[in-house]
Amino acid sequence: MNLANLTQSPLPLFAAVATAHALAVISPGPDLAMVIRQTLAQGRNAGLRTALGIGCGIGVHVAYGLFGLSWAITHYPALLDTLKLLGATVLLWIGAQAIRAQPRLPSLDSSSAAATARTGARDFLIGFGTNIFNVKAMLFFVALCAAMVSAHASTGLKLALGLWMMLVTAGWFAAVAMTFAHPRLRARFGAGAHWIDRAMGAILLMLGVTMLLSALS
Repeated sequence: MNLANLTQSPLPLFAAVATAHALAVISPGPDLAMVIRQTLAQGRNAGLRTALGIGCGIGVHVAYGLFGLSWAITHYPALLDTLKLLGATVLLWIGAQAIRAQPRLPSLDSSSAAATARTGARDFLIGFGTNIFNVKAMLFFVALCAAMVSAHASTGLKLALGLWMMLVTAGWFAAVAMTFAHPRLRARFGAGAHWIDRAMGAILLMLGVTMLLSALS
């Protein structure tokens, strides 16, 4: 189908962008590793909050791709390297914490509402930061929207696409969190949860090092 015609036909355009986005979302990457790590280490709610943060982070990429902000990357190449460095820092920091995970003791009744709120905000920010500093995701959105979404597409269509992609992203990673939070699955991994945490930490460290080398090369 001719892409020029797609820009004049809202439904085919919406379907094409939604399909390309769905395929990208389910591919493995830092977001998936982070949701699995958060869920296995902290439980279902932490995984869901992380998924929500990732979904909201998509809004930043939507702004780059759909609303003409991609010019910043074109005119200021150093911006891309800066984002890579920031993304690598986020992944290395979280990975370093995870790789030092220790066996968890049964927690005593615990937390105050304030502590719970702080934990919830932290989970959300981990997901949000992981996504917005994911340069692969940013470049995907810029390329996707540059190739398929005309500058003349209506603002309503752009907003609908952006909202759809945010909801689908959050929904997918929420489903991942719910899957890994299943009581039988968590019980099976319970005794060795710190080893899983360490393994996910190692994956995040590798992803961070890869991103760091890409920025420095």
